[in-house]
Amino acid sequence: MGGCSRMIFHIVSGALLALAFVTDITKQKIPNYLTASGCIIGVLLHWWLAGISGAAYALLGTALGFIPLFILYLINAVGAGDVKLFAALGALVGTEFVLQSVMYSLIYAALISCVILLCRWEWEERGLAIMRFFSVLFLVKDRRLLKSLTNSKEHLRFPFMWAVAPAAVTAYLQSI
Repeated sequence: MGGCSRMIFHIVSGALLALAFVTDITKQKIPNYLTASGCIIGVLLHWWLAGISGAAYALLGTALGFIPLFILYLINAVGAGDVKLFAALGALVGTEFVLQSVMYSLIYAALISCVILLCRWEWEERGLAIMRFFSVLFLVKDRRLLKSLTNSKEHLRFPFMWAVAPAAVTAYLQSI
């Protein structure tokens, strides 16, 4: 893929991420029309520029953007819109970029969570609860404990786009 084509994909994915950021922050939802458009545009552009191999590249990116976030969705760590957003991002920019974005998003989410806990002075209380949970999980090896963790109403919640936006910028800067 040439430099001009690559730039087109980065501009379209940047616009997709900016719109998703705004809707996630303001409405706590990433609309299906946005994520579906990203997937369709990604597959069609890659197909137009590189034929069937381009479409296959976009579909592989879609799958590799979708799968890790779907696993996080199953444990209530992210919303369905985040899953579909990463699928669309994968269709647009491909496997390497989307996997880097997933990795950086998780790192940024962990850092944001730590900052929130520190600002709320909840670090010690939540940290001890997490340590007790994992101690019991590893000692007793009862997988049903995971269900109680994922269904907890005491989860620390914030829009995942707070982590996705800097992650995408980091992944982009790594690619240039």
